[in-house]
Amino acid sequence: MDFAGSWYPRGREACLSKIESYLTEGDESAAATRSGVAPARIGIVPHAGWVYSGRLAGRTFNCLTNDPGVELVVLLGGHLGQGDPIVAMVEGEWETPFGPFVIHEGFTAELERFGSVVLEREGRYTPDNSTELQLPFAKHRFPAARLLPLRVPPGNVAIDLGRSLAGYLERSGLNAVVIASTDLTHYGPNYGFTPKGRGPSALAWVRAENDAAFIRAVESGQSPAILAAMHRKHAACSAGSVVAANEIALSRGQRFRTLAYTTSADVSAELGAGESAENFVGYLSGVYC
Repeated sequence: MDFAGSWYPRGREACLSKIESYLTEGDESAAATRSGVAPARIGIVPHAGWVYSGRLAGRTFNCLTNDPGVELVVLLGGHLGQGDPIVAMVEGEWETPFGPFVIHEGFTAELERFGSVVLEREGRYTPDNSTELQLPFAKHRFPAARLLPLRVPPGNVAIDLGRSLAGYLERSGLNAVVIASTDLTHYGPNYGFTPKGRGPSALAWVRAENDAAFIRAVESGQSPAILAAMHRKHAACSAGSVVAANEIALSRGQRFRTLAYTTSADVSAELGAGESAENFVGYLSGVYC
C-alpha cells in the first residue's frame, strides 16, 4: 500500500469511513440518473488523492452492479507512454485495507501474443496510483472477487488488449466488472502545459474545450478518437485504460455515459483553499450502459 497515509487513509476503519461517505454522497447526487445507468459493469474513475477524486469514484462505484457474485475485477490503469509495453500483475496478492486482493491468473496466457509485457509480482513492481487508489473501493464493493490489474499504453495496443479482454471474458463466463482509471488535462507550469497562459481563462478553456473534447470522444465510442484526443490535446494521462474498457463495452453494444466532471481547482475552491488556476487537473466519472 504505497500511497496509503498520503493519497488515501491508512488503515481499515479510516478507509471505510471515507469510502462510505463518498458512496453515500455519490448515491444522493446520482439519484436522478441511477435508474438509467445501473447496474453497470464497466466504469471510469479518476485517480488523484481521494480528497480530489473520492466523490467522483463514489459516483461510478454506486452505478456498478450490486451483484455479490462478482468473481473478477479487471482494473485498467495507465501512466505509460505510447510505445511502452503492457504492465500486468499475474500472480500473488495485492494488499488493501480490507484484506488481500488475490490476483487472477487466467488471463496470463492471453498476454503472450502481445510480445513484450512487463510481468510484475509481489515485491517486484512499480508503485502506481492509477491502480492502487481504486483497490480499497473495489475490495470493499466486491469482497469475494479476484483482481486482474493491467496498465495499458495509450496506443493501438490498447484496442487490441480491450478486444482480447472482451473475448476472454465472454469465453470464460466470468462474472466480472471492469474499472478504467484516468485523469484528464494536467494544466500549468508544474506539468509543462500552458497553451492558454495562466489564470481563470486557462481554467475555463480546460473545462469547456480541452476536457470537453476528450469526454465527447469517449462518449462517441470511437477508440481512435479517444487516442487522438489524448495525443493532440494532452487531454488525459491514461487514455489506454479508457480505450481498452471502450472496446469491451463495444463488444456488448454499450456506450459511455458521463456521471460527473470536475477539476482540482473546483475542489480546492469548495474546500476553502481558493481556486488556483496555475496548476490543476480534470477528473471524470462515468459508466458504460
